[in-house]
Amino acid sequence: MKCLDSINEKVGSSFVGRFFKFEERGAKFTNEFAGATGTFLTMAYILAVNPRILADSGGPCVAPDGNIFAPEYEQCLEDIRRQYVTSTAIGSMVGCLLMGLMANLPIALAPGMGMVSQSFERERELVVDILLTHC
Repeated sequence: MKCLDSINEKVGSSFVGRFFKFEERGAKFTNEFAGATGTFLTMAYILAVNPRILADSGGPCVAPDGNIFAPEYEQCLEDIRRQYVTSTAIGSMVGCLLMGLMANLPIALAPGMGMVSQSFERERELVVDILLTHC
């Protein structure tokens, strides 16, 4: 434990420790690091799920002749999925950095899943209603 105590002391007396007021708040770097790791692992699913939900909408991709199984359409969806992963990660990074540096609070922020999934669920229900009434 001497090694961890040494790390905590060095980080606590560094610029980072002073900026985040480790000593005043009674915080330790190792505890903060463990909390950050847990938070990242808790939020990591957003990087996979959010782009999948957004890409399932079709995004800017247009199916040739309405064929959603066309290779060009599938390739477009795969490209847009990658772009959504990148934009989700960048959005989360910016939100977390702003919260940490501007507010000096250990709160993680990421693009919300609630509104995204609700809006697409409503669209699916609408499509099903339209299909059922016109069949």
